[in-house]
Amino acid sequence: ALMLRARVALLLAASLRSGARGLAAPRKKLPTRRVDIKCTGCKAPLFRYAKGNGAGSKLVKIYDERIVKDYTEDQQHCPQCGEQFAREALVHGRLAYKVINGKVSMK
Repeated sequence: ALMLRARVALLLAASLRSGARGLAAPRKKLPTRRVDIKCTGCKAPLFRYAKGNGAGSKLVKIYDERIVKDYTEDQQHCPQCGEQFAREALVHGRLAYKVINGKVSMK
């Protein structure tokens, strides 16, 4: 049992030295496509966002570094009606906001 604990400790130390999880670095350049994100309930503007993939795809998460213009105070609640539209999360080692389905619309 003691040998197993020592081996686990060595593996943990080696993984911490080599980096968190060996993730790929995000691209430096922002996507060229910009979308306006609005609250579905009151139509208040929330963000101007640099979206990576196509127009037909749903908005699932909002990466913090891709927000071009922010109209909110805490990136999770609508400034007009106060409705929560996203939850904070770490995705691939980067800060992101997971969008609650049906709470935002994009144009």
